[in-house]
Amino acid sequence: MPFVIRASSLIRHSPFWFRHSAASLALILSTALSAAAVHVDLPTVMMLAGANNDEIQLARAKHTETLAESKLAWQRFWPSLTLGAGYRRTDGNVQDIAGAVFDVSKQQYTVGPNLMIDWSPGDMYYAALAAKQRALAAEQLAEKARRDIVMQATGRYYDLLAAEASLAIIEDDLRLTQDYEKQIGGAVDAGTAFRADLLRVKTQVSRERLAIRQHQEKRDLAAAALAETLRLPADSELRPAKADLVPVRLNGKTGVATLLSQAAQHRPELKAAGAVNQAAVLEKDRARVAPMIPNVQAGYSFGGLGGGFNGDVSNFDDTQNMYIGLGWKIGPGGLFDKQRQVIAGAQEEATKLQAGQIKAAIGREVVEAAARAQSAHDQIEINDEAVAAAQEMVKLAKERQASQLGVVLEYLLAREELTRARQSRVQAVAAFNKAQHELKFAVGR
Repeated sequence: MPFVIRASSLIRHSPFWFRHSAASLALILSTALSAAAVHVDLPTVMMLAGANNDEIQLARAKHTETLAESKLAWQRFWPSLTLGAGYRRTDGNVQDIAGAVFDVSKQQYTVGPNLMIDWSPGDMYYAALAAKQRALAAEQLAEKARRDIVMQATGRYYDLLAAEASLAIIEDDLRLTQDYEKQIGGAVDAGTAFRADLLRVKTQVSRERLAIRQHQEKRDLAAAALAETLRLPADSELRPAKADLVPVRLNGKTGVATLLSQAAQHRPELKAAGAVNQAAVLEKDRARVAPMIPNVQAGYSFGGLGGGFNGDVSNFDDTQNMYIGLGWKIGPGGLFDKQRQVIAGAQEEATKLQAGQIKAAIGREVVEAAARAQSAHDQIEINDEAVAAAQEMVKLAKERQASQLGVVLEYLLAREELTRARQSRVQAVAAFNKAQHELKFAVGR
């Protein structure tokens, strides 16, 4: 009996710590796969897709890195504090302020903290704002990576589902053809049928067995592709839940204009592009405004100072020092640095163009997904008509043969036509459901 895993049952019957761990679900599934074929449904596949995929983890790691950089940019406004002790000794000639040179032997020692500030406020402020926008962009790109993997897993699941359903149709047809072969064999033995008819049926049996083997290969390849996306063992015998082969409309009858508007609001790629563009705008402001804001340098130290001539270590007492200053940098990185402003302006223009390209690509994805969904829906209706006609044709061919008015070839051709119509409908249903998910993905839901 095949092993069955459904996300809903696992969550319902699992302890609290396991309900929120898709990685644990992946581990249990990997263990179960070593024993037998496993049937998984679509919700389970979508949950596993984000469990331990390294592409998603890489995007999340990038987001963590940029988030830390954003926090670090704001932390640069804090002054630096040092705490320590020092000792200095001088022997030999020194020069005093007036210019006189004389021989001296002295020493000093200090103990205490030192508070220092070395700020470029404008530069630091705009850098921190730009870093925050880059962190937001990385967050949206991490979400995009997750959605891409889930969408890939969904598509490969429906490929596996279509292959499995087509295989089941051919296996069902083979059973009927083998029964028919027995009937014709009995008729040949009784002298009421030609041996050529029996050979024709045998040929059809061989053709269907060949088709079964080809579809088994197609199913196994689809299972391997799905296992790759889910990061499961490559030899996993995944099998889809047959209940998922039902047309499901996820997006309603929404117009393309509305879908495009939804995509513009919800797609993480557009949000990321907007954040990157905003970061470029801030970098442009940084190049233009920051140099006009003066740099600030300040320091304050206090503690104890002692020492004296030769080896004297007495006269230790408290001491304090304070310094503050303002300044402007002129040249590269400061005032009148035109090239820095040109570079920042070019980068801003580039991010606008990239955002436009992303928006155009998303619009194309929405229109294509909507067109595929509508086409697949129409194909289901057409295939329903074809299946009904083929079923009627098989019925009539069987009746004609029973009344000695038809021939074996006619019946076999009718059955073959029915099989093709059923397989075509399976492909249309799988394509429709896949297109529905693609359309939902395209609008960012």
